Amino acid sequence: TARMIYERAPLHTKLADKFAVREMLAEKICCSHFVPLIGVYKCFEEIDFNQLPNKFVLKCNHDSGSAIVCNDKAQFDIKKAQHKLNHHLKQNMYFRKREWHYKDICPKVLVEQYVELYVDPASQFTITTCRVHCFEGRPEYLEIDVQDAQGNEYSNMYDTQWQLQPFRVDLKENSPSALAAPKQLQEIIQLSEKLCFSYGYSRVDFLLSQDHVYFSEITLTPNAGRMVITPVEWDFKLGSLWLSY
Repeated sequence: TARMIYERAPLHTKLADKFAVREMLAEKICCSHFVPLIGVYKCFEEIDFNQLPNKFVLKCNHDSGSAIVCNDKAQFDIKKAQHKLNHHLKQNMYFRKREWHYKDICPKVLVEQYVELYVDPASQFTITTCRVHCFEGRPEYLEIDVQDAQGNEYSNMYDTQWQLQPFRVDLKENSPSALAAPKQLQEIIQLSEKLCFSYGYSRVDFLLSQDHVYFSEITLTPNAGRMVITPVEWDFKLGSLWLSY
């Protein structure tokens, strides 16, 4: 919330732009850590679906929650996707949630290569997102979102040694089965160190395949500063790591 009120850095706008951020970070990490980009479009109607592979992902560059995953182009509902993305293209996250760094991003539609996500061999849970919470240039905690075969979603918090932590974010429950540390754990931590802010707080997000790590985004104000951390004492413990404020 403090960042949303007080900070007005153009750098933050570039980081929030899911297209511009690729060029910004290209000097810090290998291009192989970016999900391959199939196309960039000013509007949905420019997309030629005949030229797309059987599996792909659509998303906007200027917001959160617009991603659409196509697992089979023959079954893909183009009209439904068009309706959703055209709705998102008209939205501005600044006016919705007062996250200033989204205000001046020029909306685009990105088409990315489909990534087959990491599946834990023992539990068979799919890791849908890996979020690394960093403070003052140091990765401290990993928020691992997982999904079971029935589509139920869970979230585990680990330290950098993959020890499960006794707190939760946004009231998400821990997975009922333990997860083994993915073999890419140290690579995730090293990439986070390269990409996170050297001051204050930043969250570096990744997608994992079975044998690769892909950069997803850098988040500066998770849940627009409204993230619920329980138990409450952990809210203060995490806040104490943010020395800049």
